[in-house]
Amino acid sequence: MERFKADQKNVAIYNSLVSKTRYQWDEYDMVLDYLKDTFDNYLKNIQLLDGYVQSQVLKNKDITFCLYAKIIETVAYYMRGKVHLAYDSMKEAFESVKGILVSKSANRYTPSLEFGFKARVVKQGESPPTSRNDMFHIPFEKRHLVQDNRYSIHGIPSIYLGCSIYDCYCELGAPSLEDMWVSFFCFSQNDQDVLDSEHIKLVDLTYSHGGHKVELMLKSVQKDDAEYISELNKLVDDIILWPLIMSCSIVCRYPSASFKQEYIVPQMLYELCSENNEFTGIRYYSTKLANGDRNKLHSAMINYALPAQNIKRTGFCPELSNQLILTEPVNIENCRGTEVHSNFGFTKNGFPIIGDKLGRTKVSDLISAMDQMTMYFDNLVTSSMHDRNFKALRPLNGWREERGQV
Repeated sequence: MERFKADQKNVAIYNSLVSKTRYQWDEYDMVLDYLKDTFDNYLKNIQLLDGYVQSQVLKNKDITFCLYAKIIETVAYYMRGKVHLAYDSMKEAFESVKGILVSKSANRYTPSLEFGFKARVVKQGESPPTSRNDMFHIPFEKRHLVQDNRYSIHGIPSIYLGCSIYDCYCELGAPSLEDMWVSFFCFSQNDQDVLDSEHIKLVDLTYSHGGHKVELMLKSVQKDDAEYISELNKLVDDIILWPLIMSCSIVCRYPSASFKQEYIVPQMLYELCSENNEFTGIRYYSTKLANGDRNKLHSAMINYALPAQNIKRTGFCPELSNQLILTEPVNIENCRGTEVHSNFGFTKNGFPIIGDKLGRTKVSDLISAMDQMTMYFDNLVTSSMHDRNFKALRPLNGWREERGQV
């Protein structure tokens, strides 16, 4: 019982660290100053840990120190114009926690399939997208169009996905829904395991929203000591990774600026992912969500950034073309009137229903319309699985008969 009380205290310290981080630096002149103060607060918090968690964090203090020190060094070098030294420091920070990131990626849990939605906004005078190709990454022959993003490398096309259509809508700046076209994506190996896909390796920058408390309580009641320790180790990993997660989650103060200090660390991390293909991309929380809805919608506001793995003169990345299956794009007009069914805020296949998650007796017409689009894709996936007909849900390059084969 004493151990359990100590660990609940540890969870409370971690949750406080997560919830009280501002992610905005309005009170500071430079991101570097914000990072220094936030890391000082982080060090004070981990000194308050107790028991096994404290011992494991202290056991890995070299990793902890290297991570936050090298992140500070990265930003400092970059702001002084020494980009090559900044990159070297970021590489040291990444290498210090790569083992934890590999383990976290391998242990990522999804109840069914790992999926995302991709949206495109059609501007006035443009033709709407009509095919899967139109919803993939920017073709290599048009790589000059690749713009600056939190996770991007200039000139390297990427695929950006959101765990909900509402997430995509927020990321795109709340466009008119009539101008937004959406495709459903998921990761799979062949047409026999669409709902049993193998996880691709991602740098997972998501964090627990109170999950450690519940899991430790369950393991304590079940008296499963091995699983209890395993959950504590996940908590330790989250605590050690926090400087990296936080420094990649800072809200952009000037969204239209040519240079964004907030993007220094995430962009270099993204480049490291692309450098040696050890990771397919990054999984992270959106920063576009208002604080009032953050806890209710956290599971619906997870993004994926997947850089092209194999650069060609024209066309699309062959690896991503094989790893991702997707639908043709649809517009809200294709989905109006779709009946929405959910259980605790999710469809049968685990797609978030925003209206239910918000817990409001009446939701806006906009939210209702996006939930109808979500249900449209849920019905499409369910029908494809039931009939074993994957004409509507397939990769760009066709199904792989075996792993690694086209």
